Amino acid sequence: MADTTPLLIVAGTLAILLLIQQWLAQVSKRAKAAKIDAKTEQAEGKPLLKGLSVMGLDERGISSLRTLMKDTDSIPLATFLAFNQPIVQELDRYLQHLFTQFRNAPDAVTAASLPAPPAGMRIDALSTTERNLLLNRNPNQPRHINRALMARFGGHAFLAHFSLYNSRDCAVTLHVPPFDAQRQLFETLAKSGIASRGRQIPLQQRLSVLKMQELRRMSKDLKLAQKFTRKADATEALSQIPGAAVLLSMQYVIDDLFMLNPLDVDPHAIEQEWAWLVASAKLLGSIPPRRTSLS
Repeated sequence: MADTTPLLIVAGTLAILLLIQQWLAQVSKRAKAAKIDAKTEQAEGKPLLKGLSVMGLDERGISSLRTLMKDTDSIPLATFLAFNQPIVQELDRYLQHLFTQFRNAPDAVTAASLPAPPAGMRIDALSTTERNLLLNRNPNQPRHINRALMARFGGHAFLAHFSLYNSRDCAVTLHVPPFDAQRQLFETLAKSGIASRGRQIPLQQRLSVLKMQELRRMSKDLKLAQKFTRKADATEALSQIPGAAVLLSMQYVIDDLFMLNPLDVDPHAIEQEWAWLVASAKLLGSIPPRRTSLS
């Protein structure tokens, strides 16, 4: 009688392979279905509030957004929008419609003459200046304010650091002692390279912190025969003389000197974009409390 063991082994192996093939087919089908669902959700967005959907946030981010929308202060919400750049789809379409239909419109355009925003938002909650910002800026144009820029300006404390930067001239040496209220802001900007500090500042620029009378006194102490009438001439000449840095350090602690550096982006463009973000946040936060739910 022939031994059937090899045949049984082959048959068993084929059966196992068939089962594995069927299992892999099911796994592949589920993966494709999940991928389709993810794409659909990505295209349609996730529910934010009744009448609003959002893209680009996970559930934790959506929860944070809902909370910030209830805050009467628009700055935290504007900071969140700048940092995370979510797309609230209905608001995005509304802002795009305003830009397309009303850009360059005269200042006479009133809130009553504009189409109603979605989800109960109130366009009349905005000032004329804020409405004009929304009318004249394409919401889909490239952003200057992103995570990378905000990280250089203190992250979520972006507004305080940028406001300081925007209020001062670049390439001017400033004396900021430890007790100064803005010292911590300057230190943050120095760490990120937005400002130079101490010896990072060329000696000629460091000397500019001195008054003209102090520069003349230093010139006399260093036995310079030249008489100076212009500060730029004095700092340039003194920066070439050994001992000038030592005399300067006797009047100012070197690490108390800061100088703001120029940005690659026009600060005015950043300022305008921030104002637009605040206006958008104010509109998004104008939804009446009774409607800030999914039901």
